[in-house]
Amino acid sequence: MKSRSIRRYAGALLCSAPALSAAQQAATPAPELDSITVTAQRVPTDGRTLPVSISVITAEDIAASSARTMQDLLSTQAGIHLINNSGSSDGAMVDLRGFGVTGASNTLIMIDGVKQNPNDLSAPNLGVVPLDQVERVEIVRGSGSVQYGGGATGGVINIITRKDFAKEPVTARATATFGSYGLRQYDAAVALNNQKVGVDAYMQSLHSDGYRDNNAETREGGGGGITLRHADGSIRLYGNTTTQRLELPGPRQINPLTGLNQYQDDRRGAKNDADFIKSTSTTIGLQLEQALGVGTLYADLASRNKKLHGLTYTAPGMFDGGGDTLRDQKLEENSASLRYRLPIAGGHSVVFGADALESRSTVTQDAYYDPIQSKMQSRQHQYGLFAEGQIRATESTNITMGVRRQYASDKLEILSGTGGNPSDSGHHLTAWQLGVRQDLSSGFGVYGKVGRSFRLANSDELLWVQNPLAPQTSTDKELGVTWQSERSSARLSWFRYDLTNEIQYNPLADMFGANVNLDPTRRQGIELEGHHEIVRGVTLDANLTWMEAQFRSGTYNGVDLAGKTVPMAPKWLANAGVTWRPTDAFLWNVAAQYVGKSRLDNDQANEFDKQMDAYVLFNTKVAYKFTRNIEGAVGVNNILDRKYATYGIRSGSLGETGPYNLYPAPGRNFYASLTVRY
Repeated sequence: MKSRSIRRYAGALLCSAPALSAAQQAATPAPELDSITVTAQRVPTDGRTLPVSISVITAEDIAASSARTMQDLLSTQAGIHLINNSGSSDGAMVDLRGFGVTGASNTLIMIDGVKQNPNDLSAPNLGVVPLDQVERVEIVRGSGSVQYGGGATGGVINIITRKDFAKEPVTARATATFGSYGLRQYDAAVALNNQKVGVDAYMQSLHSDGYRDNNAETREGGGGGITLRHADGSIRLYGNTTTQRLELPGPRQINPLTGLNQYQDDRRGAKNDADFIKSTSTTIGLQLEQALGVGTLYADLASRNKKLHGLTYTAPGMFDGGGDTLRDQKLEENSASLRYRLPIAGGHSVVFGADALESRSTVTQDAYYDPIQSKMQSRQHQYGLFAEGQIRATESTNITMGVRRQYASDKLEILSGTGGNPSDSGHHLTAWQLGVRQDLSSGFGVYGKVGRSFRLANSDELLWVQNPLAPQTSTDKELGVTWQSERSSARLSWFRYDLTNEIQYNPLADMFGANVNLDPTRRQGIELEGHHEIVRGVTLDANLTWMEAQFRSGTYNGVDLAGKTVPMAPKWLANAGVTWRPTDAFLWNVAAQYVGKSRLDNDQANEFDKQMDAYVLFNTKVAYKFTRNIEGAVGVNNILDRKYATYGIRSGSLGETGPYNLYPAPGRNFYASLTVRY
């Protein structure tokens, strides 16, 4: 019961912010292709040499997309699915490769190499970075545990902001966006630069009435930094803060036994007009890059503080109505990282690194079902060492190998009230990987990798558990084929993750459900993506993903879970888009997205006769540059006004029928933007 409360607040806090295959160098004569520098590998690395699946969304791709948020943009890529139960414009959780409701805890997201995932159940806040301020987005699928530690089994996403500001002494950009449901958004950025010093700042102000009743959102954010450059490196100091107030409309209830169907009859309605959540997040940090000897030293320091205050009128997981749940949370994080890249003659290199994380989360909760105020505090310490080598065996063969050793300690204290089980534990963990990339003739290449990754329980998951949580571990395998010519590219890959002690909420555990270590599970799938220039000025981008998320074995409450599908993990995903650029000033994009059926949350037993419906969305965008410094865009999303939901949960956990809840997604919506640059 209380675990559901945690999950619901975390869902509301999810916003508390055309795929190109990696260019491959052929072993025999082929078109000369540009390299892709991938910074999601913790240090700048030539993506052509890596035995991984890489997609890069360029600034040109972003300009053509009808996506208004970073999450919507990411959802156009192979293997990525969004889950949104908050109603926020930026509230979707990014799930890479089928982890369902724990996708945010298995996909690492960074901005300019700075980790954005907080050490709780909420997803990273990506809304404060305007899309037109993004230079590119790197998506490296597959485990990043050697480089980053836990929470990167699905992959690593790095959002790189524009650095072209440095080309001019003074640059500025301002964008105003207006749209459906009372959307008003203002973004601005400015940068001052010379050869030795760079100063930059940005701000954002957003208000939306929301698609549903009691769904208004207000968000104010901003940040900036100063960069000091010298011949052998640079140092950057930065800071940012975001404040958000979001009204929570809650679910729409469906009960086949009584004929109730709020999803169809009143999909824009709200459970009540009182639920809300307010959050404030502040981060300060330092980044350093320094030539040292024949290599380069990289360092990061960051401190993050997040505060949450929220109210729900109905206790999640119980009957409708009857009391309040008031919750306050304070999360404090301090992290440090040090890496040294040493190039070795012959095209080889090795990276040595160390990192540390200290996190403290304090939760205070007043609930009508608990007469005593509950106050709990969790503390986590993580320390890791890693090394990764790149070996150029031949002109066309590259080998990657790496290992990490990490220590983690968790401590949960019950400061007052009831709920939770005090615990104090420590773990020593190992991650490793071995991969080979072989370039072939005519632009083809093949790769394969194996490895081991892990994930640790976050501060929210530690609060209410049935038994102390062991670390989640996974044996990871991937094979792939890539191809690229001057006008086209394609990638086909197969992956499998065999997980042990996967950490997830299980409604079949304990009396009311609990965060538990699941019995063995598996994620496997096939991804196909491609890009093709049909004729000059007309391009086609498409991808298709088949994924299977299943329990390998296990029994809960007498239910055999072997072969059962993990909830909220669609088996099929597909995207296709065509962009027409007849001139440098005009573009028109039309895109389609398909998301297949999935099991409702809480239906681990796979007994419920209702599933999340499949849906198809069509979106379009037209953009025009009036002058060198002024441009505008108009977009329409969900053109056919499809009624759909990305998240649903059944009431109870066993049985073939009964009540369930859906969280309606927006219908047809419009937006228009105007950007002025200097």
